Amino acid sequence: MSLQLIEKKLGQLRGHIRLMFFSWGLAKVTMWAAGLTLWLYYTDMLLKLPGGLRVGFLVVAIVVLLVVAVRSLIYPLSRTISDEDLALLVEREYPLLNDRLISSLQILRSQERYKDAASEDMIRAVVGESFDIAGRLQFNDAVRSRRLLIMVVGSLFAMTLLFGHAWFARDNMSIWVKRALGAGPEWPTETQLEVLVLDKDQIAQYPAKEELLINFTFDPEEQVPELGVTGVYQVASNSDLRFIARPTGVVPDSAEIEIATFQKDPASGKYVRVGKVVTRPMERSTITGNGEDSPEQVFFAYNKMSVINPLEQITIRAGDAVAGPYTLRVIPAPELDSPLELTFTYPEYLTIEPKLTQELPIDAVAGTQVEFKFSTTKPLMLEGPQAAALMVDFNVGSSQRFPIDTDRAAGENHYKTRIPALQLGMARYRLRLVDAQGIENAKNIGDLMQVKEDVSPTVRVLFSGDPLVSNQLVYITKDAELPLEIEMVDDYGIGSAKLFWHFAVEKDYREFKDFANEFKRLETAPEQNVKGIFKLDFAKLIGDERIPTGTRQAIEIYIQAYDLNQVKVDDESPPQFQGSKHHTILTYELYEIDELRAKVSSQIRQIKTTISSMASLQEELRTMTRTTLEKGNLLDFRGEEGQRLRNDLDEAYKRQNQLLRDAEVVLNRFGVFAQVYRYNRLERKSDDQSKPQESRIQTVRMLLAIAAAERDLQQRINSPLTRLEEAEGDDVTRFAGELVNNLNSELARAQPDISYSNSSFGKLIQETGLFTPGSMERARGLYESLLEVGIKPNERRELLVELEKQQDLSIDIIRAVQEQVKKWEGFDDILHGFRDLRDNQEETIDDIRKEVR
Repeated sequence: MSLQLIEKKLGQLRGHIRLMFFSWGLAKVTMWAAGLTLWLYYTDMLLKLPGGLRVGFLVVAIVVLLVVAVRSLIYPLSRTISDEDLALLVEREYPLLNDRLISSLQILRSQERYKDAASEDMIRAVVGESFDIAGRLQFNDAVRSRRLLIMVVGSLFAMTLLFGHAWFARDNMSIWVKRALGAGPEWPTETQLEVLVLDKDQIAQYPAKEELLINFTFDPEEQVPELGVTGVYQVASNSDLRFIARPTGVVPDSAEIEIATFQKDPASGKYVRVGKVVTRPMERSTITGNGEDSPEQVFFAYNKMSVINPLEQITIRAGDAVAGPYTLRVIPAPELDSPLELTFTYPEYLTIEPKLTQELPIDAVAGTQVEFKFSTTKPLMLEGPQAAALMVDFNVGSSQRFPIDTDRAAGENHYKTRIPALQLGMARYRLRLVDAQGIENAKNIGDLMQVKEDVSPTVRVLFSGDPLVSNQLVYITKDAELPLEIEMVDDYGIGSAKLFWHFAVEKDYREFKDFANEFKRLETAPEQNVKGIFKLDFAKLIGDERIPTGTRQAIEIYIQAYDLNQVKVDDESPPQFQGSKHHTILTYELYEIDELRAKVSSQIRQIKTTISSMASLQEELRTMTRTTLEKGNLLDFRGEEGQRLRNDLDEAYKRQNQLLRDAEVVLNRFGVFAQVYRYNRLERKSDDQSKPQESRIQTVRMLLAIAAAERDLQQRINSPLTRLEEAEGDDVTRFAGELVNNLNSELARAQPDISYSNSSFGKLIQETGLFTPGSMERARGLYESLLEVGIKPNERRELLVELEKQQDLSIDIIRAVQEQVKKWEGFDDILHGFRDLRDNQEETIDDIRKEVR
């Protein structure tokens, strides 16, 4: 056989070997690829690897696969296989060749080398014999393929397993393919979680037991590079967050929240974790569906109160579901750096200067402009739908927004805004401060806003004279001088006031100019609250007006105040200042002096009955006190008789209270008598310079005031009363004057004037022996002490002794009052006799004149 045939067969063996190398390497690479793919898949699915680690594992797998490919595929195919190597391989398979094949190949390729060792014929014979034997052999049998077959079958099994897995788990495999590159969706779980970080508007859907201060914003562009985070919740310091996790699929029984805290490293300026990850359970709750067939919705809630850590990451776990991490970064909320200043600019007609105040409540008239100025701790966001603004909330769902502008003249971070004209009604305003990150102010800045119509002024008559007879008109003489105590109130200023009057039989009122002149100052200096006393002189009021004849005439008066607001009364008339609308009509009935004196005399004679009953009652109470002192063995209130004694004392206590009330009634009545005498001048100078009748009325008032004095008045008048006991000469007048001055506070009106004799009053006090004030009030207090259960009989006896002293003083005072009334009556009778004599004399003179004519 020729050399060409042997070389051809060796070439075929070489190709067969290379094919086996390729098949072996490809099978090995295939098995490794399938194994690494499944390893990456199950590692990621079971361990939920993060993106970076997934990419790292993928790189490692590719490197391993490349190494296997190089070693098992590329390297074997790149090796050179010589004919000698193939011959050795064949002879190893066929030992009978006995190295003749390789020897023949070497002799033929190196004939020059062997020509001296053997003849040419011998070489040809040896080579021919070996080639004949080799020609009959199958060189390909020299390569065994059993292991290759196993490898190929194994690779086919691996690929079948991989592609079968990919087919039956194609959803998960598609997810893994996306995740293998570092991104992609999360692995599906039995439980799916939807996490909500509730804003203010969503709190009502998932109400919490605690009151939460929600103040955050989400910035999807914000990054934390060291944590690989994009999208950060910017949370105001000390505000709260409410996390809601809504599970679907397999609903677990519990859920927990993990909180990892980070702080900035001072050296690197990067965030580093501090402390351990804190785990907290979430509260499980349910929401009932709207319809009857709607199932209950389960959710888990967690309230994170007062967020203060610089950076936190929140992870929520429920069942096999994991949500997060959610990154929270704390930033300070914008707040006021100085007090809020409000400037009120009132409508022009009010002629009121603008008012600057730091008081937050707004109480103003409609049309008032309010300007707000303030400074903040950080710059504000002034543009956009979520910009800072002044909000005015009128009612639920209705509000008005006023933009905020910079106040460049005031400096950095100074702002201003204004409400051009306040609208009528009640509302609430609030400053909504929003910084560049969208964080609102944590503290509420605002208050109630009451805007009202400029209503007409209000006139209140505090005193216009007390009627001499109850349920009747006030009696006056035509020249009386009556002090009118009035109060005129308007929110924005009284500009003028007028008094109108007429006789009751007339329809039209006329103005009394003197009243308007009294308050003329208001035209240039309006006042919101005008309170004063106007002395109404009826002689000037009536003037030259003819008093209508016929039945007794009455005068009707009302006072009208005007503010600064001009209103249209009708279409034809020019605008007029707005006047008070509700008038109190004051009615006075006109009497002659003698008639009014007779009225007072009648009333004083009627009150004598009350004074006499007071004297009788006080004497009865004193007698009972003396009788009780004689029953010393019953002062412990034991037994039937002791209990009866206590009941008697209780009844006496009630009668003592009645006595005190009677004293107050008499005091008030004599106050009215004093008014009638003083304001109507019933004692004219032509009659008596010292006004003896009015002085006696004033003396009765002061005696009763001393007897009924309460603790405060007792302390004030105790010193002058004590000093009067031993005073003489001018000291009597001085101490009596001090006593009268202190008693004037109890005498509301028509107090003693300069004509009252302090000396006479002081001597009366000395004669009466009235050196202890408040005898009636003290007696009432002693009765209360007597009726107490816990005191001893000897203490009760001491109280009775003191009670008797106070009752003696009360009797002395009542007798002094009776004496003053008797003197008043006697003097009144004398005056009445003189008046009758005068009237009779005038009638006699008139008759004589008629006879002469």
